[in-house]
Amino acid sequence: MISYIKSLWNPPTLVSFDNDLSRERLIQGGRIVVIDDEEPLLIEELLKEGFSVYHDTTGDDLHNIDNQIYDVAILDYHGIGQRLGNAHGLELLKYIRRVSPRTRIIAYTSRSLNAAESEFFRLSHAVLPKDMGLGDSLALIETELRNAFSKEHLYEALIQKLNLADQKEKSRVREVLAKSLAGKNENNFRKYIVNLGGKAGEKAVELIIKNIFQA
Repeated sequence: MISYIKSLWNPPTLVSFDNDLSRERLIQGGRIVVIDDEEPLLIEELLKEGFSVYHDTTGDDLHNIDNQIYDVAILDYHGIGQRLGNAHGLELLKYIRRVSPRTRIIAYTSRSLNAAESEFFRLSHAVLPKDMGLGDSLALIETELRNAFSKEHLYEALIQKLNLADQKEKSRVREVLAKSLAGKNENNFRKYIVNLGGKAGEKAVELIIKNIFQA
């Protein structure tokens, strides 16, 4: 009991296991989707920089989202996601967060939203106004791309996909993950997840575990 209480007070940090990813590696390994009914200049600039970018004009291409293809989703509010409901980008944002929690979401819009729509900004990881300068826009996207590979973010995504609510279980997963990262023992962690809930074989969980140990 005492060791458990201590683990809650001083949970093992995962930041120390983050690799110092070079910009070149971010460009080579990162996948970005821009979901916007228009074709912003930002897409051209990202492609010029060498990033892998896919443009979805409707938000209806859910297959790649379901398969957790993207590290970052740059998401407009108006004119997209209508397949999921009348709330446009908000419903699509909620869908992405539910099925692909490892994807970092950037709210991207030029219009002000009313109070009822403000949840779109609140649920996003970052906000990118369309009138922001290209240099600052690229810097923000690179930051979120780097965050997508952070061990802490991937751990939180894993907890969500495992549907763990018990604090003791979550703390234990963190402890085992930290030890497995220190020992570079991916198989040990995978076995623990199997014993925990038998979900390591699920594609979404497997992909997150793979990214944790490769990022």
